[in-house]
Amino acid sequence: MKKKKILILGSQGFLGSHLVQHFLHLGCQVTGCDLTEAGKTDFEYYKISLLSTDVEDLFGGNTYDVCINAAGSGNVSYSLSHPLSDFEANALSVIHILEAIRKFNGSCRYLHISSAAVYGNPATLPVMETHPCQPISPYGYHKHISEMICREYHTVYGIQVAVIRPFSVYGPGQRKQLLWDMCRKLQASDSITLFGTGKESRDFIHIQDVARLMQCIIEADAFAGNVFNAASGTETTIQQIADWFTSCYEGNKKIRFSGEVRPGDPLNWCSDISRIRSVGYAPSVLLKDGIEQYIRWFAEHA
Repeated sequence: MKKKKILILGSQGFLGSHLVQHFLHLGCQVTGCDLTEAGKTDFEYYKISLLSTDVEDLFGGNTYDVCINAAGSGNVSYSLSHPLSDFEANALSVIHILEAIRKFNGSCRYLHISSAAVYGNPATLPVMETHPCQPISPYGYHKHISEMICREYHTVYGIQVAVIRPFSVYGPGQRKQLLWDMCRKLQASDSITLFGTGKESRDFIHIQDVARLMQCIIEADAFAGNVFNAASGTETTIQQIADWFTSCYEGNKKIRFSGEVRPGDPLNWCSDISRIRSVGYAPSVLLKDGIEQYIRWFAEHA
């Protein structure tokens, strides 16, 4: 990959921190920013709020080839109880970013991380990028609004934009969502209960594959407003995940399901990945291998 100046917003989070290391490894000049103190880093770092004039200062004093927005909130349950905060983090911040790019760094390409939550409960599977957006949570609605803002700035102002919709991202360092919840509960008990029936399904994609996909988009896409699903293209039930977990613990653990569906949670997901294959992407991490890797990471670091 040709050396580029890449700005990663949300660089201290799960997704952002992996992206920083991926693009540093490729020899890119990486700048990160987030809300927290970073301590000593091997890249340039700014502590800023995306809802303040700090964003204009960031772009006013520097130029970047690519800006990747890995910031924002990724918690559906939180969005249900705090819709205003979620809107600020996932929608309002985006117009601040794009306006700063428009005013100070118009040639910067903007790679926006949305979510498969914009689809809600799809009527058919696998889901293509052209499927209607019918979100079922504030988080999904706000991600959809953020995509509309991206479309606005591309169509009206000519900002170079691409959008990805990650499905169920997982990997070492993730301290929330299904795998984290299962590891944490199984650490405390030999018998645990999860929400749902076990028949719910997801399309899991390893964090390394997400980073590789972003690299492919940066190298091959024209940033003309295209939207890309980020997934493996494989539907996996939560029962299958539970079975793999119990096998990793050598049959000493039992996982049951409550039958209760949490508000805002979709029932079944599986993505069509034809579009991301067209930019040179192919999944590389098998889910069973990724789960075993995650369980080892949890045992060593949690």
